[in-house]
Amino acid sequence: MKLLTTLYHIDHIESLCKIFDGFVIGNDQFGTRLTHSFSMNEINQAIDIAKNNQKEIYLQANQMLDDTLIDKFGLFIDAINHKDLSGIIVGDLGAVMLLKSKGLTDKAIYHPETLLTNSYDFNFLAKENILGAFVAKEITLDDILTIGQSKAIKLFMVGHGHLNMFYSKRQLINNFMDFAQQENTSHNKQNLKIIEEQRSEQPYPILEDNAGTHVFRSDVFAALHHLDELQKVIDYLVVDTIFKDDEYAIKVGSLYKNNKADEHTINNIKETYQESWDEGFFNTKTIYKPKESSL
Repeated sequence: MKLLTTLYHIDHIESLCKIFDGFVIGNDQFGTRLTHSFSMNEINQAIDIAKNNQKEIYLQANQMLDDTLIDKFGLFIDAINHKDLSGIIVGDLGAVMLLKSKGLTDKAIYHPETLLTNSYDFNFLAKENILGAFVAKEITLDDILTIGQSKAIKLFMVGHGHLNMFYSKRQLINNFMDFAQQENTSHNKQNLKIIEEQRSEQPYPILEDNAGTHVFRSDVFAALHHLDELQKVIDYLVVDTIFKDDEYAIKVGSLYKNNKADEHTINNIKETYQESWDEGFFNTKTIYKPKESSL
């Protein structure tokens, strides 16, 4: 199992190389929920640094792409050094087909957030010879292990970080500021939280970026205590550092690299970043109950 992390600053790649096998970067024209939006030149620079350090690097382009945006995405792919990219993470099947048209299917990693919940769904695109896919974030550990035992492509999963639980393509913060007749100074800010009156002890991180508005789970999802099981089936585990920094990646990544749930270090991280950890949906099966018919 290889360990990947998102990135804030290119200057930190070499120090992160001591822990991680690769990096996830993106540009906010085509990626969403990014730690940082890198320019085309910065992306090419990061690709070169990763290559020189024998590390992998992945482009996150997980927006839902309309006709205009997918054409721009094609031009963007042509302009970057995609030859040395390890993979391209997309959330839109149209983007998979675009990569196929460019002979880059073997770099495509499908990440539809919540859709890949069983072995058939996960392996559906194997016939297109894509590199891999992200398993859904709302399924149990048992389900992930079952999918992993019969996977036909590389299995990626987010193993640590704030999981996104709500998404709207609308710029909701901007809409509110317009209504309040105030200037919106909160776009792309990573220090915002929603606090509900009934659950004041659980502030939810919120982010408004070019793709819309995103609300995240209050607790940080941590798969640390299940690495012995996961490393048997997971090919790539991602530490997502959104709302944190690259120092956070070093501290947390060291725990995952060494497969060591050191409680002193964990408590220190929680205190420093004022966060709490849980195991997400690992032990909670999501059940959708239809409304009872009134007929």
